[in-house]
Amino acid sequence: MNASAEPPAARSATQVSLCAIVVSYRTGASLASCLAALKRAAGVDEIVLVDNGNAAAETAAIDAFVEADARVRLMRGHGNIGFAAACNLGARAAASETLAFVNPDVILEHDALARLAQALNEAPPPAIVGGDLRDARGRPERGSRRERLTAWRAFVYASGLARLEPALPFFRDFNRHRDPLPVAPARVGAVSGALLAMRRADFDALGGFDEAYFVHVEDIDLCRRAEQRGWPVLFVPGPHGVHVRSTSAADAGFIARHKGRGLALYLDKFAQGPFERALARLAGLVLNR
Repeated sequence: MNASAEPPAARSATQVSLCAIVVSYRTGASLASCLAALKRAAGVDEIVLVDNGNAAAETAAIDAFVEADARVRLMRGHGNIGFAAACNLGARAAASETLAFVNPDVILEHDALARLAQALNEAPPPAIVGGDLRDARGRPERGSRRERLTAWRAFVYASGLARLEPALPFFRDFNRHRDPLPVAPARVGAVSGALLAMRRADFDALGGFDEAYFVHVEDIDLCRRAEQRGWPVLFVPGPHGVHVRSTSAADAGFIARHKGRGLALYLDKFAQGPFERALARLAGLVLNR
């Protein structure tokens, strides 16, 4: 495990330092573009890059990035410990007061993190803020805005019944990216871990990401735990960048299995009443095969 730079010097009480945390595992071609945009990003005092294992091309891009920017701290040599655990590892290595988690396939707008930090600073503590990511055509990305995920909403989504929502609101999709964009930060049930910011004190108070999730669903879990404490989870309108997607060399079946297991874990963890507990057990039997 390596650290390429010392933590930033102490800031005055009126300044808020920001650390961008990026976890990479066989990310593919988008990693170089992500790092180039992050290097140019405004308002970033510190960058923690967690290398969960990459091929030669990504490793070369990481090494060049570390060599060229004194703000970067590199965590390497621990293997693929999963996304949630790697995010926590990066957070522990950070010295900044604000933590911004950025997916390695996200290409940020120049001032995206500065705007998120401002929204977080203006929100009453404690809080979570999530960014407004777009696809290559500029459309709001699925997952950036969500309602609270319940067993019923998971069923509606997984079964495809959400497509009936326009005619039958009972089958409401928990993904709300098709709703009109708000003009100011708006409270939602969950935001995406692809671009998420918190005060480190709040992140620590929640215990960070639940490492029982290997990859996927850990962001929804974090938001649910914040909501249980009455903390606002805020979607900040942007746009803040493009989420490239589909560039990873990670095995798709491996990712799908962990996503299913994560969903089953979440449903069991937050089940309320006999119906949700029964549905969680059924989901566990189906999704953990």
